[in-house]
Amino acid sequence: MLVPVPASSVLHLACRSSLQYVKIVKNVSKLNLALSLWRLPYRCVLYHNQSGIKLKGGNTTVSIQIVTSYANAITSACGLDLNQAKTVVYWAIATHAIDKLERIPILILQGGHGTGKSTLMELLKQICHSPVPIDGKVSKAELRDSLKENTTALIEEADAVDERLILMRYARQTSGTTVKRGSASQGWTRQPLNLFGATVLHRRLPFRDPAVDSRSITIKTVYKPGSHSVKPLDAVALATIAASVDFSKPIPVFSQLDGRAVDTWMPLLQAAVACGDADWLAYALSELNKARESLKVGQDYEPSQLVVAKVVSLAITPDGLQLKPRVALHEVTKALKNEGHDLNPWQIGKILRGLGFTTKLSGGTNYIYIDKAHLLGVTQQLGIDDDALKQMPP
Repeated sequence: MLVPVPASSVLHLACRSSLQYVKIVKNVSKLNLALSLWRLPYRCVLYHNQSGIKLKGGNTTVSIQIVTSYANAITSACGLDLNQAKTVVYWAIATHAIDKLERIPILILQGGHGTGKSTLMELLKQICHSPVPIDGKVSKAELRDSLKENTTALIEEADAVDERLILMRYARQTSGTTVKRGSASQGWTRQPLNLFGATVLHRRLPFRDPAVDSRSITIKTVYKPGSHSVKPLDAVALATIAASVDFSKPIPVFSQLDGRAVDTWMPLLQAAVACGDADWLAYALSELNKARESLKVGQDYEPSQLVVAKVVSLAITPDGLQLKPRVALHEVTKALKNEGHDLNPWQIGKILRGLGFTTKLSGGTNYIYIDKAHLLGVTQQLGIDDDALKQMPP
């Protein structure tokens, strides 16, 4: 018998086979955002059959038991904790809806030698949509041509891959490009190429480009002692779950957070909500908050933030009590280059002039002229929180 599930601050999911209520979510407040705000009164029902307890919403049927069993298989083979393993499973579910998605996060498997990255990659090959194994050491052209539209690229040894190509995979809107190809009949022509698709990379090092990092979900692999067998898994069950999820409908309680981090995690959140996985959603919210804090505090995500933050650090005198009247443009360029940011003086000058700074040539050197009130306004506009600048005496 099917039993309606009311939307309330404490969600009860009923299993009528034993005539008892099974309280799957005891306290939704642990999400720090009441999932009860996502009001779906009497839309979801549970039923019990030989496959176990399943959550049914509208015309869709999804099973948290499948997600948990796949996650347990991953933890036994790779040493991830259950929440990390579920993250991998929900990401794999999203790959089966790739033709419906506008963006899908880049999945990073990060860890040292012997931590199970290759084992996890092999499991992902079994459960993802249209997997395409790729050697990360191939040339840029070979990598580009291997990144097929609406497939799952599984890139091993990906520390040296072209990060621009990986970034283009993230969103359908920015995935289009052209490639010059030659033929005996037509000569050289430019042909359209769409790179959008799911991407998982096996890396030991973080990305150099923070824009790629901010569109990624990182799974940090750890060493697990002993010998472990890889249990064969099947993509069909996850594809069935994906077919039942409405990926076109954002989840309001998470959408309220807004920002790039939520956009990145949204396909996984949608799958988890469809499965009624409140425990993992609580974990995901904590990870979202970390990601949002990194975007807010890191100042490494946009060139304008990078440049202005460096101008601030160079403009403050060694005693921290005042600002220099001007900073040499070449000093900003050199300092950024030393930190691995490849911006030339022309680019830096254009960014600063666009933010209202004055740049002038004096004695053969280009200088950026500093006005404290203006500098404070720009840092506030860009979300740069510099204590030394704010606490400086007037």
